[in-house]
Amino acid sequence: MIGPLGESQRPRRFAPVDIETVREKRGWFLAIGVASMVLGVLAFILPFVSALITVIALGWLIVLAGVAEGCHAVQSRGWAGAGWELVSALVQVAFGLLLVGFPMTGKLALMVLASAYFVAEGALKLVRAYQHRGLRGAGWLVFDGILTLALGILILMGGVTTAARVLGLLVGISLLTGGTSMILIALGAARVLHARS
Repeated sequence: MIGPLGESQRPRRFAPVDIETVREKRGWFLAIGVASMVLGVLAFILPFVSALITVIALGWLIVLAGVAEGCHAVQSRGWAGAGWELVSALVQVAFGLLLVGFPMTGKLALMVLASAYFVAEGALKLVRAYQHRGLRGAGWLVFDGILTLALGILILMGGVTTAARVLGLLVGISLLTGGTSMILIALGAARVLHARS
């Protein structure tokens, strides 16, 4: 039986991930990975409609991705990465709701919001990559974190315009790489199970 996060005898902040917990919940990892990839593809497609609708729809996609990630964190609360995943989910939901609530913010405000979101997400993904360092697919988590962090820095430095269509492309990239990393972790845990059988 998996207990709540707070009942562990040792601090879980940067503890390596327990392969057994990942193996037991690999279906959830696969589900969240596929959901994130589907939302990422939708984020790629959306920029071809009007800017206002795109920002609102993009906001809801990010909220859905955050809710799905939050559900995964709660379902896998015995997993050492669950706490950090929950923080990541809250960041996604907050950013998505800001986009939905204020779709017509100025270019500067949208740039600051998007940059803060990507930097925070990238940092959280790198923390989770460190926790998964012994698992197959952990290298993809490192790539995912660095890419997301780089997207935030690129926006902050003014390297890209923050038009809705570019933002949709960047969010799509982030969701696709995040979904891929979750699927690879789940598949890596399944391979460990078959190797032990």
